[in-house]
Amino acid sequence: MFIYNLLVYLLSPVIILKIIYDSLRRNSDTNFIRQRLGLATFRRNENAIWLHASSVGEAKIALKLISIFKDKKLIEDIIITTTTKSSKTILDKSDGDFQHYYLPFDFLLTMNRFIKSIKPKICIIIETEIWPNMINICAKRNIPIIMANARLSKKTLSSNNIIKKIYKNTLTSINRIYCKSERERDNFLQLGANQEKVAVLGNIKLCESISNNVSERPIDRKYVLAASTHPGEERQIITEWLKINDKRILLVIAPRHPERLGDILSDIPLSLVRLAIRSKKDKIRNNTQIYIADTIGELENFMEHSEFVFMGGSLVDHGGQNFLEAASLGKSIVVGPYMYNFIDETEEFLKNNAMVMVKNSKSLKHVFERLLKSKQRRDLFGENAKRLLHKKTKVLDDYFLQIKKHIQ
Repeated sequence: MFIYNLLVYLLSPVIILKIIYDSLRRNSDTNFIRQRLGLATFRRNENAIWLHASSVGEAKIALKLISIFKDKKLIEDIIITTTTKSSKTILDKSDGDFQHYYLPFDFLLTMNRFIKSIKPKICIIIETEIWPNMINICAKRNIPIIMANARLSKKTLSSNNIIKKIYKNTLTSINRIYCKSERERDNFLQLGANQEKVAVLGNIKLCESISNNVSERPIDRKYVLAASTHPGEERQIITEWLKINDKRILLVIAPRHPERLGDILSDIPLSLVRLAIRSKKDKIRNNTQIYIADTIGELENFMEHSEFVFMGGSLVDHGGQNFLEAASLGKSIVVGPYMYNFIDETEEFLKNNAMVMVKNSKSLKHVFERLLKSKQRRDLFGENAKRLLHKKTKVLDDYFLQIKKHIQ
């Protein structure tokens, strides 16, 4: 721990500046900076279940766990910590009864003050976050720590030996690691986790409720949705889209970070593209080819009424984005080759003919045209996706039973 805290101390000016920069760039409120730097007042609740859900995907898993806690009459107060504004936005839209904080950065004194302040009954870390001070302080205070839907990121697995040793020492303080797949179990064992502490319960993300909601169409034209796109992807997708002969269909691009609008516009040939922008309330005309949906909170609505969905973060080396919401809506899903953040989910969907993967952007035109020409093909992929999700409903019950053992 000495080496870890020395590294954190030496990097602290950079860390603090990055927290401030992220807050300004994403228009976060003052609570973001105050809480991330541990300068806020945190309310104590000694009976609370503490769920740490770093970003949007983890926040959605946290809401699923909270839902089953309520369904099974496990009456406990809930604290959720996140590290991004977008994850808080997801939580704010839910009807869950919980207290939210932005997790203070893992400075020793700051984290100690935070945990001493909230003093939870248990800490449940969702998916990937391994913060040494956070975990060791919980262990010293006899607060059980478990990981749910546990997985290891590519960055963690490829880190140097010094960092891996820090992670290995930290894992000894975790009570149980409940992995989403056998692959992730092997990864944790390779990193140095105790075999008796690691078990496979399945992937909570696949416990997506089948959506029967019918919302109002966001736009009148038929369209294909490119969802959660990242830098470099918009240009690739638009280039191939413009080669498609059917001009009646619109391409809607919903960037992962809407504040990137300026960068997106500077990266595409505006003189060759007829586009409209949602945040500017541009009208969609008959000759509009591209519609940029640079707004927050409308992605599910756009997914529901699309002909099919391309999931971003997969044409560039990002690792993909969560496609299960599209699956729950019965949509055909197209992804690129970079899906390593969702390896197990992707493999299962491909195996069950519930997804299409392209090798590169040049394959998009062919795949898009085949899906546009055949509603039967689109329906087949969509129904297979929904059927696969339906089979996974028991996984959430298994997690509840294991978590309950640690709480009582």
